[in-house]
Amino acid sequence: MALGISGLGITGTLSDGKAASDTTMLQSEAKKFASMVQDMQNKRAMEIASPLSKSSSTSSVSSSQISKNHRLNGDYTMGFYDTYTSEKDKTSRPQGFAANASNSKGKTPVIDRTSDLYVQSMEMENYMVKMMLSSMRESVQHTSLSEGNDYARKMYDDMMYDNLAESMTKNAGFGLADQIYIELSGQR
Repeated sequence: MALGISGLGITGTLSDGKAASDTTMLQSEAKKFASMVQDMQNKRAMEIASPLSKSSSTSSVSSSQISKNHRLNGDYTMGFYDTYTSEKDKTSRPQGFAANASNSKGKTPVIDRTSDLYVQSMEMENYMVKMMLSSMRESVQHTSLSEGNDYARKMYDDMMYDNLAESMTKNAGFGLADQIYIELSGQR
């Protein structure tokens, strides 16, 4: 419904606020994505600058609370650490989206799937898959049978789609993580 106030020279549109909410959520997701990319690039730059010394970061969490790979004990996350553990995973070829990748010398890049950089690349791919599933999820119409407890249903759906995204990232072979790894490792 359009609202025009001609005497004041103001013309605007009234809406239910969904468009503004969607725009705000999209901007928030874009900032998170840019932050993840920047963190990965900074970590890689630090690894290249000083490969022998591990950087020590200051935080308010004691070291005994951190179990492995920057996760707190008790965090609900399956994650991608220890997904690849064999020796063959250290010298694997790209697959999926990145299968046709080659560097400027025409050689196929080598991917170390056991590295922290690859795990972070998988996290990034997982984030993209979650965004795709979230968009698809909004197109699903709910019946009156599924509208009992709206909060509980939304929470269950969120957990279900998070696990689905993680499973797809691990098993579907999209190759986005491989491409991200190739770009960030400097093999391009």
